[in-house]
Amino acid sequence: MSDDARAFLRCPDSWEEIEALVRKHRGGPADSSGCYGLSKAALTLYTMLLARDHPDLICSIASPGFIATKMTAGFGATKSPEEGTKALLHLLFDAGKEASGCYYGSDAVRSPLHFMRNPGEPAYDGTLPF
Repeated sequence: MSDDARAFLRCPDSWEEIEALVRKHRGGPADSSGCYGLSKAALTLYTMLLARDHPDLICSIASPGFIATKMTAGFGATKSPEEGTKALLHLLFDAGKEASGCYYGSDAVRSPLHFMRNPGEPAYDGTLPF
């Protein structure tokens, strides 16, 4: 990934830049799952942009994890729907303003965008490796 792409993924400058990223990469070889990963990245970038541009709002994003539902049957999902609410409930009732613009994993702990942080591992401290 180029330095420009990495800088963009830290925080985009505009919604138009996010749209351009989606148009450029949708359906490409890095997206074998029909734009699923790209849509998650775009939503996260939009959340970061909203948090930056509207400091009076608390805008955050979370992953519920891989929830065992009829739709995920046979794919190895193990979390119950109740377990999938942990991060959402944390953001709604406990996190506060410091959560704005951040991504939270299924265990309700701040997580990075540039590598996988598994539930139970230490919280992401915001340091970028690039």
